[in-house]
Amino acid sequence: MIQRIQTLYLFVSFICFGIFFFSPFGYLITPELQEIPIKITESNFSYHNNALNQDIVLEYSMLPLLILVSLVCFISFFTIFLYKKRMLQVRLTVFNILLQIGCFGLLFYYLIDISKRLELEYSTGILIILPLISVILCFLAMRAILKDEALVQASKHFRKSVKS
Repeated sequence: MIQRIQTLYLFVSFICFGIFFFSPFGYLITPELQEIPIKITESNFSYHNNALNQDIVLEYSMLPLLILVSLVCFISFFTIFLYKKRMLQVRLTVFNILLQIGCFGLLFYYLIDISKRLELEYSTGILIILPLISVILCFLAMRAILKDEALVQASKHFRKSVKS
């Protein structure tokens, strides 16, 4: 039963969050209008401040965000293979939606906090909408899983009534 529509929804959700391992989710904008990319896999942010004539470096741990994104990706991928346990699949999908919303908030927290510490402006990339798309896809997957469960229950009820 891998060919169901909810499998496609969950796989695309997995891809949406997987992109964060390779692409920046935001940018710091220096006074010289240079863009410094912010990735979840980086922990050092540096730029040269011409006004002070010095290099400014910030070591910043993105480990909680990295763990959260990894967990969201794992749950999205793992849930695909639970097609025989539909109610567990629904529960994990709801849990994944909550994690994704938390991850979205954490993305903005890191973006704002890093920009304040370096006293720079920030900008979001287009990829910042991927968590929202992923939440919508997980919601659609949950609805499709629940429809399958209702169909199976109706089938069981019908077989039981035919035997009687």
